[in-house]
Amino acid sequence: MSRVDLSIRQAILLNDVALVRRLLKHHPEHLHNPDFADKSNTSLHLAAQHGLTEIAELLVSLGHDSTREVTDWIYSNQGDNLGISVNTDGRTPLHLAAASSQSPVVELLCKHFPQTVNRPDYQGQTPLHLASCSQGAAIVPSYADQNSRPTTRTGEDNNTIDILIAYGADVNARDDQGNTCLHNATAWGNLKAVRALMQAGADPLRKNKAGWTPEYYSITVQAEVYYRNLVAEWEKRKAEEAARANDRRARAAAAAGGGGAVRLVPQEPESDDDDESAASRSRASSARSQQTTSSHSDAGLGITVGNVDTWK
Repeated sequence: MSRVDLSIRQAILLNDVALVRRLLKHHPEHLHNPDFADKSNTSLHLAAQHGLTEIAELLVSLGHDSTREVTDWIYSNQGDNLGISVNTDGRTPLHLAAASSQSPVVELLCKHFPQTVNRPDYQGQTPLHLASCSQGAAIVPSYADQNSRPTTRTGEDNNTIDILIAYGADVNARDDQGNTCLHNATAWGNLKAVRALMQAGADPLRKNKAGWTPEYYSITVQAEVYYRNLVAEWEKRKAEEAARANDRRARAAAAAGGGGAVRLVPQEPESDDDDESAASRSRASSARSQQTTSSHSDAGLGITVGNVDTWK
């Protein structure tokens, strides 16, 4: 007598949608079907890890996982299994899909379960942390037969990174060691990921808890040189953006000052008794103005200096 749980896993690895559908129709209690010998990975974990998009779509349509937030997920045949599937590493199906760069499944899971995009595992690593590493081909479990054809990733595939960023992944997220996604990318030598992350706003000078920036984890001299060049470009771009921001502020200040126009302050009418004193004040003011105009201009900013002596 065959075991239903193994039959379902084999059908998933065979990417046989019809067979999976038929098995789950007769055994709906095995929808999640966690493999306790493999970190309690569920059916959706398995499909995500191997890039089986149609299987993943079927499982989601049948109610595998939901948008309800949970802090822990423990499977029970009799219990309430709603929520997000989390294995013994604290990783969701999105984590496994990202780690293997299965971009179609990553996009599917981001769309259905956006709350998992920045969810950390038990080591504080988000799906983007895992996508930033160069991973090898997914390991096929021992119960899979020789006809299994799981999809594998291609080297330095940035589609997964682009999708996660598009769905709001934090490029500067830190894990429990303070490592950012750039730390992972440089440590694994994924230079395309380094460029993609920096273009998305990742800080290349951010240090981890050990006090090291991503540059110090470059695995080769060539990678280190490449990283330094990217940092130089990043610093140049930041300087240019700061200069443009300053220019915009200066223009805004000039516009707020009236564009160089002179602001006339209305004076209160003076009585006839004050005519002589007013004329005297006017002559004194005119004399001071003639003495200082050549050396103390307001550059058309509409600034009035009350006492010129303070500028000397």
